[in-house]
Amino acid sequence: LGGVVSCGPTTVTFSDPNLETAIRETINKLEDPIYPADLEGLTSLNAHERNITDLTGLDKCSNLTELVLGGNQIIDISPLSSLTNLTNLHITANQIKDITPLASLTNLTHLGLDGNQISDLSPLASLSGLTALELIFNQIDDISPLASLTNLRTLYLNFNRITDISPLGSLTNLTNLELMGSPDGNQITDISALGSLTSLTVLRLWNNQISDISPLISLTNLRRLWILEGNSLSTESVNVYIPQLEERGVG
Repeated sequence: LGGVVSCGPTTVTFSDPNLETAIRETINKLEDPIYPADLEGLTSLNAHERNITDLTGLDKCSNLTELVLGGNQIIDISPLSSLTNLTNLHITANQIKDITPLASLTNLTHLGLDGNQISDLSPLASLSGLTALELIFNQIDDISPLASLTNLRTLYLNFNRITDISPLGSLTNLTNLELMGSPDGNQITDISALGSLTSLTVLRLWNNQISDISPLISLTNLRRLWILEGNSLSTESVNVYIPQLEERGVG
């Protein structure tokens, strides 16, 4: 008669030893194999600046709600696509171009992607729960996919390649918006879309090609404005609209 063969639980392996070390330190298991049960309680992982290049195996950490991977050398983020419990994700200062795997992370509320090589934002269009999105220092010229993210309160788009900000007109919950430019970055001329963003309290627009700031007069909640430096404001903007804003306490 044949005997019954009993198989033990499958171990979880990580291709990148630096990622494995960060996880072991977090779950307090520095030696011995890692089993799925060891990862069930892992809801937060900070692996900032750990020289990580490969995220293979991270998909097994399915209960993560907060993940910090900034300052590594990550290119491929496909293992993140199954981490659908994530609410906070920070993968700043890596080498990411393709953010398609993020499209499935519909529970995200805060997403940090500063300092990558991203140009296509279309995978973000489905992330309607986002309240904060950081995209500073990328290669973005088309922000139309952001028009559907109507729950956004904070949006940072400094130092990209943006000229058309009309898609922002629908983001009426925004309170903090940054669109600062540079000679080889954002070169915004028309800010009429901002006139509908009446919840804005903080707005940064330095170093663009803005001359007419009349749309900002409707922003009655505005408190902080950065626009004088690096823009060629019209005479009317300087002599009429800036004084009006200052009289309302905008600094």
